[in-house]
Amino acid sequence: MSDETESSVIHRQAGWLTWLLLTAAITFAVIYSILMEQERSVTPAYCSAVVNWFEGRPLYNLQGHGFLYLPQAALVFAPWAIVPHDISELLWRWTIIGLMALSAARLTRLLGGDGRWFCAVSISSAVLAWGCARNGQSTLMITALMILAAADLSEARWWRATLLLSLAFAFKPLAIVMILLAAVVYPQVSWRLALGLLLVALAPFATQYPDYVMAQYRDCYRSLKITFNVGESENWAQLFGMLNVAGIPIPSPVRSGIRVAAAVTTLCLCWRASRHLSPQRSAYYLFSLTACYLMLFNSRTEGNTYAMVGPVYGILMAEAAYQLKNRWAANAMITAVTLSVLNYELAILMTPRPNAIWISPLVCVFVTGYLIVRLQQDIQQAATEFEPVKLPQSTSDATRGSMAA
Repeated sequence: MSDETESSVIHRQAGWLTWLLLTAAITFAVIYSILMEQERSVTPAYCSAVVNWFEGRPLYNLQGHGFLYLPQAALVFAPWAIVPHDISELLWRWTIIGLMALSAARLTRLLGGDGRWFCAVSISSAVLAWGCARNGQSTLMITALMILAAADLSEARWWRATLLLSLAFAFKPLAIVMILLAAVVYPQVSWRLALGLLLVALAPFATQYPDYVMAQYRDCYRSLKITFNVGESENWAQLFGMLNVAGIPIPSPVRSGIRVAAAVTTLCLCWRASRHLSPQRSAYYLFSLTACYLMLFNSRTEGNTYAMVGPVYGILMAEAAYQLKNRWAANAMITAVTLSVLNYELAILMTPRPNAIWISPLVCVFVTGYLIVRLQQDIQQAATEFEPVKLPQSTSDATRGSMAA
């Protein structure tokens, strides 16, 4: 076994150990919070929604907090809600951490990375996932499902990708961004995704009376509008919240225009990647650009939500360190992860607590720029590799002379 292979194996083991340590730490934190009756969890809102659904009670309080997802989220969370509360809290967290670990391994294989890459992705993802895992937020679930779907898209596994993206959408509607991008970039999957979303929309009617389902759909629409308005009126960890803290308020109509322009730009970048790069690199950029777009332009992005870009930061870090041999870029990505993890703790040293949200989006702006630069470099490299080789003039003349002879 070569030194490089031994190093890869050791790093891979360190990567899996990282996920085991996260699981152990979260397990301890959850058990301690339950014993001390100081639970910090969003899963009660999920469980209450499941109970309310099957008992025919309203899901939404229409106040911009509590259960803020589609009615389908009450259905897909049911397997965890039917067990006792304490067990449910642990099982849910083990599930989302386990899926994140598997998606990190799949993402590493997708890009042909070795154990060193997996270790970098695992550390970046795990440290950024801590807050989400502690609170039991479904962001980790949809992140893992989106990564796995991206990998399946690269392998033309259209139906499995459709299932994963439809399931992600059922857990959290933010997945619609990647669904729409995938439908355009991969025309083969567009009708399958439309069918998948239709089945997701019809699924509630199989478990409740039509009048009740329609009432919850109407309340869901109202709840989403209220949630969006709350996000627009307060400072959240996204681009416009960051600018507001910096004293640069952006009017709501202008925000909408910027969001649309950014969405079109994201689509164009994903389209270019799909036409010039390998299926693996194209799928990676599809997920990465989706994640960065959501962090910067979703009105209710929280500090914990940046767990979604943990795998992106990890790949860029590993790529810079082990493929590009760019120490500056690797150190920059390590700094990006560190600043994102310490976002709140550092921000409150410089800004009041309600405004301590600006470091993570600021870091994400720079990382998104670097991601776009890497995309352009990949496209240029691909064009160079496929450029026809031109013979020197002297060689061409010699060849013609030989043929004439």
